[in-house]
Amino acid sequence: MFRYADDFVIACRRGRAGEVRERTKRWLEAKGLKLNESKTRRVDIHQEGLNFLGFNLTWRQSRQGRKYLHVEPSQGSRAALRDNLRGILNHWTQWRPIAEVVKETNQVLRGWSGYFHFRNSTSVMGGLRRYSRDRFRRWLWRKHACKGGLWSRYPDEQLHTHYGLYALPTTAAWKATR
Repeated sequence: MFRYADDFVIACRRGRAGEVRERTKRWLEAKGLKLNESKTRRVDIHQEGLNFLGFNLTWRQSRQGRKYLHVEPSQGSRAALRDNLRGILNHWTQWRPIAEVVKETNQVLRGWSGYFHFRNSTSVMGGLRRYSRDRFRRWLWRKHACKGGLWSRYPDEQLHTHYGLYALPTTAAWKATR
């Protein structure tokens, strides 16, 4: 009987991947684990990047000229969140009480941001924060059969203070926790 080690990435310098792979394979076998050869692959992150556990990892250069590993939620992860929010905030759910819809929406947003708010994710969080606000704002507007004044009737602050919509973390909030 074999057990498998799931989902891990090993980073090494160019030209050492074969050696590191063999050492990893021997180490896993010593622990009673087996490396899944069909799923194991070598990637040059400088050339193509890598999607791993919902994150996109790419090698980039900062404005100061230093190279760094850029980690942010992948396009697929972002699309999954938008799909989830569309499922909660659509015209078929307008009959539901606002508090119930906000609670469900907040659970999704908190869970998603709890997992994906890591490293270079603040710009992605900002975009998804705008998306969640706009989606909820339109849902409220349609629920109340409003005419005109979408943004003036439901400004951002009101969505958070009056209705209790969770706000995905911003750069300022992230820096405060460091």
